[in-house]
Amino acid sequence: MTDIFEGVRVVELAQYVFVPAAATLLADHGAEVIKIEPPGSGDPYRTLMIGDGRETATANLAMEQNNRGKKSVAIDLKNEKGREALLRLVDTADVFITSLRPLALKALRLEPEDLMSRNPRLIYARGNGLGFKGAEFNKAGYDASAFWARGGFADLLTAPDADVPTRPRPALGDHSSAISLLAGISSALFRRERSGKGMVVETSLLQNAAWILSSDLVYSRNNPSYDPHAGFANGHRAPLMRAYKTSDGRFIQLMLLSPDKPWPELCEMIGKAELAADPRFATNVLRIQNGAELCTILDAAFRARSWAEWAPTFLAWDAPWELIATIHELGDDPQLVAAGTIFKLPLKSGEVVDVVAGPIGFDSQCAPANLICSPELGEHSDEILAGIGFSADELAELRAAQVIG
Repeated sequence: MTDIFEGVRVVELAQYVFVPAAATLLADHGAEVIKIEPPGSGDPYRTLMIGDGRETATANLAMEQNNRGKKSVAIDLKNEKGREALLRLVDTADVFITSLRPLALKALRLEPEDLMSRNPRLIYARGNGLGFKGAEFNKAGYDASAFWARGGFADLLTAPDADVPTRPRPALGDHSSAISLLAGISSALFRRERSGKGMVVETSLLQNAAWILSSDLVYSRNNPSYDPHAGFANGHRAPLMRAYKTSDGRFIQLMLLSPDKPWPELCEMIGKAELAADPRFATNVLRIQNGAELCTILDAAFRARSWAEWAPTFLAWDAPWELIATIHELGDDPQLVAAGTIFKLPLKSGEVVDVVAGPIGFDSQCAPANLICSPELGEHSDEILAGIGFSADELAELRAAQVIG
């Protein structure tokens, strides 16, 4: 397979997860991604300590997941010589991708007009918390704040009577938003092939939250009586689109959107064939109207057996249902294994870690063809800068002045 982004040079000036993850997806499929980092410290994600299990003795799992396949160049952009080095690199780039806040980019003179006036074919891609218009365009924003809290997820996924809101999962908004930024960059590259011109691509964590929750948003905006929390108080309103607990504490999720055929099959499977002819449950409308009664019956039936006892029956059933998986089960899911979604990445230490490919396959290939771990800080400074015309003496001078690292 030919890597879809082969020959595309990406200059990344970004930190943490959201925007770097988008660049990682480009690198996975052949792009040369050059990560620009401050000398001495680098991307703050290199040293972030959360204490939630992401750190191991030798591997920074978050860095490997979100920065594999890249090259690192350490440049002090506050130094004019360092800024000029970046500009010379951008002159050779197809894509400039950044998560720096707009006013920081303005202070560095790295706004779209600064770069695109030099390189009119450049795709200038940017992502932030709340978007690039409006009074709060420069407000700091992270996954848990801009996406999860302000984006409505915390409210929608928290029971109304809860004392504390439901907490987000690590990088949930970052990784979903990275897909949007990847889509924007891909579209802009396609347009450039037609027009020869670059363009600005942008998205935000808040915009992605609105898109992912667009069903709730559309319903609430157009129907004043719409209650997104109704499911918490009335969990029996859709008894055939609900999870039921087994005797050993597992949950089987039903999703019978078109239940005419699977409803009598389900009745037979759970040993309640008479339910199919019960006038209370004869139609889907009646099953919803009498949902509380039906849920009570189904709850008792499912709780009568363990998942091991239910498994042969359900695994043979051609209907939309799933066992609610643990995260450990997800990692071994045979469908993900078949797709190559989870793959092993060798590190410089000799350790091999499991990481996750993006969800898009090209010619059925999701994982990168070349397995390259995340770079050390400044690992490729000399190589990349020499490639754009810096001599050995110039590099030595810049290094001595701590402009590069």
